[in-house]
Amino acid sequence: MGAAMIFRFRIRACVVVAAIVSAFSCAANATIPTTERDALIALYTNTNGAGWVASTGWNGAAGTECTWFGVACDGTSAHVASISLSFNNLTGTIPSLDDLSNLQGFSVAFNQLTGTIPSLSGLSNLVYFDGSFNQLTGAIPSLSGLGNLQGFYVAFNQLTGTIPSLAGLTNLANFLVVGNQLSGTIPSLSGLSNLQGFDGSFNQLSGAIPSLDGLGTLSHFDVSSNQLTGTIPSLSGLGNLLYFDVSSNQLSGTMPSLSGLSNLGALYAGANQLTGTIPSLSGLSNLVYFDGSFNQLTGTIPSLSGLGNLQGFYVGANQLTGAIPDLTGTALTNFLVGANHLDGALPVAPISLAAGGSTLCPNDFPASSYVEDPAWDAATGFTPWYTPCNLIFANGFEF
Repeated sequence: MGAAMIFRFRIRACVVVAAIVSAFSCAANATIPTTERDALIALYTNTNGAGWVASTGWNGAAGTECTWFGVACDGTSAHVASISLSFNNLTGTIPSLDDLSNLQGFSVAFNQLTGTIPSLSGLSNLVYFDGSFNQLTGAIPSLSGLGNLQGFYVAFNQLTGTIPSLAGLTNLANFLVVGNQLSGTIPSLSGLSNLQGFDGSFNQLSGAIPSLDGLGTLSHFDVSSNQLTGTIPSLSGLGNLLYFDVSSNQLSGTMPSLSGLSNLGALYAGANQLTGTIPSLSGLSNLVYFDGSFNQLTGTIPSLSGLGNLQGFYVGANQLTGAIPDLTGTALTNFLVGANHLDGALPVAPISLAAGGSTLCPNDFPASSYVEDPAWDAATGFTPWYTPCNLIFANGFEF
């Protein structure tokens, strides 16, 4: 799910980029400083410009720089304001950007760049940086002083080291470092009141998840597949939250209250060490996926009434008891509750359950439940549906 989230953010980033670029003049015969022209030529040289997919105008006469492919200048055509060379077969390394002090946007995603990300400390006007889907190595440089930064995307590279401090980046909206080899802790997110998306999944991060208090604009948060410990922080006040994924870590404690998260579409907390009960899902009318599987959860499955959009419900491999709640009115296609201690009567299978997408066994259903049911046969992929229970109990249900 981390990769899918990247593309959602990239769509948002493209909108931001388009808005910024449209404000820049690309008039011919512009005069930019020699230092900026030299920086552009260095970029062309360092990244094998001769092999780019598109390089119209590059290395042309002085005064034409604002017409070069992917280059946009400010309103007076006096400075380079953005460089957009994604999907353009850039190879080699990114040179110093220090002389492009008016740069607002830099995008070189989906190329074959190697080496390190250069220092960004002198780019105080930088609004977005996108180096995603390359082969970049080394550490993420300091982002200190980049008060205008709204989007930072370096997903799916080979970056190491720690996530730098995000303090003072009050305009930061999206921060995506998924799919690298980053270690250390997640820095404080305090004060990032405009943060909408944070994705640090599929790294080697450790320590606790920082407080999410005050992040009222947060819609996507993904730190799955790391080595995080501690508890899941409070989600109170995150009314705009759509997607929350902390699965495949070493988190403990209880699941937080989901009250007030009326926009929540997906919550993934599986494969941790969580205890306690599943919180109430009441009021989560937009919930599509819920995953609390492979934990140590106890108690009963809460009511699924009113969850008309629910398609996937995964709470298998816990220590749950009680009955499976009524599934009527849900849009469930996948329902996995096996490997618990559920003992109530088996409810009617929703028509929408996908073939083979559900798991019921092993559970301690009453003897009256172990009868052939074509709907559950189809949903589990077993005929009869309790075949896996037979394998577990070796002909011995608790009749």
